[in-house]
Amino acid sequence: MNPSQSLPDFERTLGFVMSDITRLSRQEFDRRVRRFRVTRAQWLFLYYVARTPGCTQAELAEAMQLQKITVGRQATRLLRTGWIVRRDHAADGRAYRLQLSPKATRLIGRLSAVATRLREDYLRGLPPARRQALIDDLLHIKANLLRLESAATKTSRVQ
Repeated sequence: MNPSQSLPDFERTLGFVMSDITRLSRQEFDRRVRRFRVTRAQWLFLYYVARTPGCTQAELAEAMQLQKITVGRQATRLLRTGWIVRRDHAADGRAYRLQLSPKATRLIGRLSAVATRLREDYLRGLPPARRQALIDDLLHIKANLLRLESAATKTSRVQ
């Protein structure tokens, strides 16, 4: 028996399909926002700051799953270009609170509009009820994975 015959059809597995969808949608989003002259790393950074205004660089690094030094360097670059502002942290003199500048707030609005159009384009042909069911199912899978992660973390602490 050929070993490849016992393998699943990867192109029809959830993980493979989700990975492809993520890759393709990122490529298309990058193509659509190229005119704004902002890199993926920059717009992701700005997006996370927009979601959690006043966050510290350490909190941002954790949310983005990046090293603190990487976030610190990106923050410095974005500060120099006027995309973000740093405010002193009231409780920790070593930390800063990050905020979007008005310039970045306008950009986030434009990026959000591009993202909305892209979602409309890639969901075209799916009726609203199926779209909602798809999101509900994916959120259920996400909750299962978070539960598994939590259980694994608890198990590793006990050992």
